[in-house]
Amino acid sequence: MKLFRPEAPGATQRGWVLCLAAALGLWLGFPNDLISFPPLVLLWPVALALLGREAASRAIALRMGWIGTIAGGMAALYWLTLPVHNVGGLPWLLAVPCALFIVTCIGSAGGLFALAAHMFRHRPAWVQAVLLGLLWYLLEAVYALALGFPWLDMAGALSPWPILVQAADMVGGYALTGLWSMAALLCCLAFVCGPRRFCPDRASLIPGLVLTIFLLCYGGWRLYANPMVTEPSGQDSVDVLYVEGNVDQNQKWVPAFQRQTVDLYLGLTYQGLAQKPDARPLIVWPETAMPFFFEVNALHAPRIRELAAHSGSPLLFGAPGLERHPGKKDPDVFNRAFLLNPKGNTVGYYDKEHLVPFGEYLPEWLNWGFLEALLQGVGVYQTGTAVAPLRQDNLALGMLICYEGIFPWLAQNRVADGANILVDISNDGWFGNTPAARQHLYLTALRAVEQNRWILRGTNTGISVVVDPRARLTMQGGQFKAQAVWGKAALVTAPSLFHSISPWLMPGAALVFLTLLLLGPGGRFAKDRDKAASCS
Repeated sequence: MKLFRPEAPGATQRGWVLCLAAALGLWLGFPNDLISFPPLVLLWPVALALLGREAASRAIALRMGWIGTIAGGMAALYWLTLPVHNVGGLPWLLAVPCALFIVTCIGSAGGLFALAAHMFRHRPAWVQAVLLGLLWYLLEAVYALALGFPWLDMAGALSPWPILVQAADMVGGYALTGLWSMAALLCCLAFVCGPRRFCPDRASLIPGLVLTIFLLCYGGWRLYANPMVTEPSGQDSVDVLYVEGNVDQNQKWVPAFQRQTVDLYLGLTYQGLAQKPDARPLIVWPETAMPFFFEVNALHAPRIRELAAHSGSPLLFGAPGLERHPGKKDPDVFNRAFLLNPKGNTVGYYDKEHLVPFGEYLPEWLNWGFLEALLQGVGVYQTGTAVAPLRQDNLALGMLICYEGIFPWLAQNRVADGANILVDISNDGWFGNTPAARQHLYLTALRAVEQNRWILRGTNTGISVVVDPRARLTMQGGQFKAQAVWGKAALVTAPSLFHSISPWLMPGAALVFLTLLLLGPGGRFAKDRDKAASCS
């Protein structure tokens, strides 16, 4: 099968140039090892749309859009190979295809987007832009729900510049990327579809400029109206002491290192508390900081309880959870976050409900023995059901563990259950010195804007931060250093607009998309209507 029809000379070259532009926009827009410029991520949907319009057939549009997204996705997410090789022990010859498989699944959305652009190419420019903007939103949301790994969420690339993501408090991160894509396409297609080179289609250009100005002005207004406060005070504020152990992932689960790990965290915590002896902070240790079953450990658990009691501070930390059931041979194991009160008693725990494939469980269809080395030391985790906020005095901690922070609906549920602050404990040590930690951070920061909540993010190797409700980092720790760092946050109970209307956004967008697709200019029913009118 030929890539392009003979009657379209030069189409192959233009197609590959646009394919490369899409890949570069994706890679340079997201945090990477070289240089990133968040607005460049908009080149991704624009290049895919132009590629689809240029393609000689639907198959070529689908294929080239898919290839462009895979290329950019592999450049941005190459770090997926590291845990497969370094922790799982697979050779690079197998580790790279594992990462490529994940990116290929995600990248199929780019192919579908380019295919849609090809199918809409004969419609007016403004119709194409609106349809494609809505489609971008729907594809991101549907893929997040279906694949469970929404890492290439375009709002995560825009998040380092808070002014670009403030409208997420109204429509959420996924719909926001749809709006930014729509604005970019309205402006771009105004020139591509214009009657002459320097005479753009005003019906597309003016709405594009208006939408762009609105998103920027709204972002600037929200930031101006809510000045950044690094040290909130008053009754509804909380001091936080993060402890980063910087523990090697390959040694973490070796039993001989348990005492060394506990000594490390206790020592760092006492050192941090000595810096502010009068403070009674919330002490935060990262995900699975304690590599043993805390409830049944008689050797180290008393020492941890003593820390909370001696300091008079609540302690939040991650450790495997264990539950036995009558008549069941093997116990259930959970990725759990424990909260101890200032007396050292357990007042609650949270069990991770969205597990990482291959890192915390093996899908049944891939339950192969050689993949078991990827599991985090304790074997297969169970999906958690204990997900209510953890409460201590005026704190209502909405818990998220590791990459749960990238799922909007989980943060939505925590706030709906009464959380007045979101807490994400994580361990990005799997991925070494790569952009993974920064990408993870900025994807998680979006939840602050969406839910109008501060976020406390404590990690093993960094980056530990405090995020305010406008996605600004009011405190940021370092990376790859055993340390204790202080921060401060505020407690908020008011919901965002997005929190109130989010159940209706996706159905509403789908309805508008279908209405414009069928009844709008160039639509199937619109053509039938115009034909009937001309014959009457």
